Amino acid sequence: MLIKRVSPEALIVIVSITAACSNPNSTTIEQHVDRLFEAQISTNTPGCAVGASRGSDVLYTNGYGIANLDYTLPITADTVFDVGSVTKQFTAASIVLLSLDGALSLDDNVRLHLPELPDYEPPITIRHLLHHTSGIRDYLNLMALGGREFYAPIRHQDIVELLARQHALNSSAGERYSYSNTGYMLLATIVERVSGQSYGTFARERIFEPLDMAQSFLYEDAERIVSNRGTGYAPGGNQGYRVVHNYSFATAGDGQLYTTVGDLLRWSHAVLSNQVGGPEFGQLILRRGTLDSGEPLDYGAGLTLGTYRGRLTNGHGGSTWGFRAHLVRFPEADFTVAVLCNREDVNPRALAYDVADLYLDDRLGAVDETRPARRRQSNRPPDHLSTPDKLDDYVGDFYSVELDVTYHVLIDDAALQVRVGRWPPLDLLGVDDDTFIGTDFPAWTGPRRVELTFTRDRDRTVTGLTLSAGQARNIGFVRQ
Repeated sequence: MLIKRVSPEALIVIVSITAACSNPNSTTIEQHVDRLFEAQISTNTPGCAVGASRGSDVLYTNGYGIANLDYTLPITADTVFDVGSVTKQFTAASIVLLSLDGALSLDDNVRLHLPELPDYEPPITIRHLLHHTSGIRDYLNLMALGGREFYAPIRHQDIVELLARQHALNSSAGERYSYSNTGYMLLATIVERVSGQSYGTFARERIFEPLDMAQSFLYEDAERIVSNRGTGYAPGGNQGYRVVHNYSFATAGDGQLYTTVGDLLRWSHAVLSNQVGGPEFGQLILRRGTLDSGEPLDYGAGLTLGTYRGRLTNGHGGSTWGFRAHLVRFPEADFTVAVLCNREDVNPRALAYDVADLYLDDRLGAVDETRPARRRQSNRPPDHLSTPDKLDDYVGDFYSVELDVTYHVLIDDAALQVRVGRWPPLDLLGVDDDTFIGTDFPAWTGPRRVELTFTRDRDRTVTGLTLSAGQARNIGFVRQ
């Protein structure tokens, strides 16, 4: 079993708490939580909010850093953050509630609700979408490969129509686990079509209002005024940070939940105490997905399932334009931590577990100090790769009906390049006969490495190409 390595800061705090137990003037756990965050976040930079609870009792909430650098507004426990993929558990919850209503079945073929999609065999079910085993291509990758600007508005129907043009899957449904944002956008679309309401309205009426999550909503209106909103930032710019918050992306499903640490603590207590849809609801969202081979997954319905220092956990992380978030529950201790940040250069997951170390240290197992740090993989191609001598064969325009885009392949300064829409040209390096890679695709959340394999007819004339990148594999192009 892999056990998270406790950070040096958290370990020092734990030791100091233990040593000071007999001192009536000892530092409180909450003060040690402050030290954890203040060690990484200064008072004049973007930062984070933290919340911790046991049962219905909120143990601590606080904010560190600045919510909006334009006006130097501080982060508080009431700051509203975009929590990225933490949203997925709410999308899954909406689907599960509809299944408990009898309005749909988790084993429905998705074409029952989304007839525009291709008729794949074996069929994709709602359960496949929940557990990331559908094999469907990632819409964000497809948007990037199609040259789409990420800050442009998009609708659920646009995503459905994009998927309707796909001729193949990355893998057969049920064959393997592959994290998919597309699956959760399709689930949100199913919620809308089955309920007759927008996803945001359904979630508000069935989840947020009943649980008194007054500051939570699905971001579906780019013109909406949001009180206490934090702005998303990334390192860079003249003042050390730049705005990367995408105000225009107002379609929810895989993300776009706006919420606070307090509301997430209310949600977690409701889940752990069966207040959302009764015991059956909890059983369904926490049930592990399985592959067709019978292999169980560490993923339920919008929740990652695991253990930490010998204790069960469930939760999810989130990463989106300028925001990072993590929500983790320890069901055996009825304990939850939420960490929400408006900057890309912090690790909220590590901070959340550090907070758990402080509150639950006497109830957790041993700390593994020997686990090596994970190596960061590089997209840099090997030094020996070279471009083939004869490049003229590949020059031309290639159209993909699946992406509805034309790729322009040309030679510039003796190097093969591909140009897509308004993106800067991408240099290609030859790695095999008729196969090239590019490793600097200019898309914010798209694949950084693309692979193009040109196809030939019997006369050895190049007639097309196939493209693979990220979670979008073997996309076909025809030479024009």
